[in-house]
Amino acid sequence: MTTDGSRAEFLGEAGRRIFALLRTPGLATGECTLVVPPFAEEMNKCRRIVSDFARRECSSGRGVLCVDLAGTGDSEGDFAEARVERWFEDLATAAAWSESHGWRVTSLLGIRFGALLGAALARQRTLGLSRAVFWQPVVSGARLIDQFLRIRVMASRMDPGRAETAAQLRARLKAGDTVEVAGYALSAALCADIDALDLHGELSPSFPPIRWLEVVADAAAPVTPAAQQALEQTRSIGCQVDHLRVPGEPFWMASEIVTNATLVAAS
Repeated sequence: MTTDGSRAEFLGEAGRRIFALLRTPGLATGECTLVVPPFAEEMNKCRRIVSDFARRECSSGRGVLCVDLAGTGDSEGDFAEARVERWFEDLATAAAWSESHGWRVTSLLGIRFGALLGAALARQRTLGLSRAVFWQPVVSGARLIDQFLRIRVMASRMDPGRAETAAQLRARLKAGDTVEVAGYALSAALCADIDALDLHGELSPSFPPIRWLEVVADAAAPVTPAAQQALEQTRSIGCQVDHLRVPGEPFWMASEIVTNATLVAAS
């Protein structure tokens, strides 16, 4: 389906179809940016700001390719059955589909976990990227899972008789159980996949130049030790990194839908 320079389709076989949206400036062919979304509910929090980014890119003559990974958004499948390898396949399938319509993926926007997933994808698949933009990148998959599990831990404290700890939830996952967090069924398999991902293990000197954008309350404040360490480690690998700090709210976790025009412009 094509409307106003955009094309939306379900890709793949029945029962495993993924939803892909290619937004273009109305030209017949060109280059486009693949958006690799963040994890779980953060993806829904980011839809507005991704739309703003797409409009900005299209106004400069570039296309933007957005994908709902298997088990998320409008794509088919259950989140409980999701695996990182399947998400790699989804992104590669969408990139090939975009190229078949004249829009070759040459850059990547990784949002939060999407930066980590996108870096891993680029290491495994030949994408021909010339640049990458990271928004508030997740450096450690294991740390992301720990933060995700805390959502359930905090909710459990509303009922002292059923209070849980992150260690207990980790033990259940290690035993092969599926743990539901905020409506998302996190399987032991997906947890293990994400735990194994580390940004600095996925990057290499051949990775394209990175624009690393960090959203902070006060851009004039000193860079945190954790952020400084992550940047230094990335550069020590041999990656070219342009680090910018943008004032704003944490759009990926805000209670209301938040956008950030400065972040979009800096991308």
